[in-house]
Amino acid sequence: MTGERLGAEQAQPPNLLDARRVPQVDLVFEVDPGGRTLLRRRRAAYPFHVGRSWHVPGDPEGMLTLYLQSCSGGVFQQDALGARLRAKAGAHVHVSTAASTVVHTMEHGDAVQTVEIDAEAGSLVEYLPDPLILFPRARLKNLLRVRAHPESSIMLWDAVIAHDPAGKGRVFDWLLSDLAVRDSDGRLLARDRYRLEGEAFQRAQPGAMHGYACQGSFLVLQQAVPQGQVADALRSALPTDPAIYAGATRLAADCGAWVRVLARDAVGLGEALKCAWYAARTILTGQEPAQRRK
Repeated sequence: MTGERLGAEQAQPPNLLDARRVPQVDLVFEVDPGGRTLLRRRRAAYPFHVGRSWHVPGDPEGMLTLYLQSCSGGVFQQDALGARLRAKAGAHVHVSTAASTVVHTMEHGDAVQTVEIDAEAGSLVEYLPDPLILFPRARLKNLLRVRAHPESSIMLWDAVIAHDPAGKGRVFDWLLSDLAVRDSDGRLLARDRYRLEGEAFQRAQPGAMHGYACQGSFLVLQQAVPQGQVADALRSALPTDPAIYAGATRLAADCGAWVRVLARDAVGLGEALKCAWYAARTILTGQEPAQRRK
């Protein structure tokens, strides 16, 4: 239901952030002597801004919350954007964005956005950005690279919405999505790759979007709780609204579980992903997420 599938090992190295190019955002999280996670090191270059970090009452003990902001108004043609998040041993961190990210119309070329997550032993990482909004003729390579220690826990989602601000029903050109999960030794555990053409999206064909306007995935990577139990909890938490088509399953390498969501609108997509996140946080930590500012 996500378009044209691509091979798991098609010619992409584990680290797509070339050593010659430093990502615009590079964040390192560590635990202080009191057990609270802090932002030990950060680098933020244009177009990104790193917001103030804080600890939300009711979150897992010591968890740090941080929002990333874009100062440019979205993603433009020829952009090559990169972010690297590194959670040291025992660090607990929740990272999101201040708002959805618009991928603008592109007359020439395309854009690439790469996010890398490196979670060490005992860390808990939540990367839950607001959706990408694909404008007409947008062309984006959306790359997500995860390196997970067997004793870490990672929750992340990735969501896209097609939108024509002029209301003329025009669509994006294409989206290439590539998610790769590797263990701490670099061994590939899971991969999800697809290319979705705007024309196929607009035709609403079965096997692609089938008339749904929004798509999202939620991934839970951990090995402390049986994966079947996690998948069952995710499945039970998903809304039964007919405007949402969603399912949950365990990953083949037994490294986690995941959810795929199709929705008629952004509200339904957000609700389904939030329900999955609440279920995952509860089963992994014993408590639901605290209310946040957005």
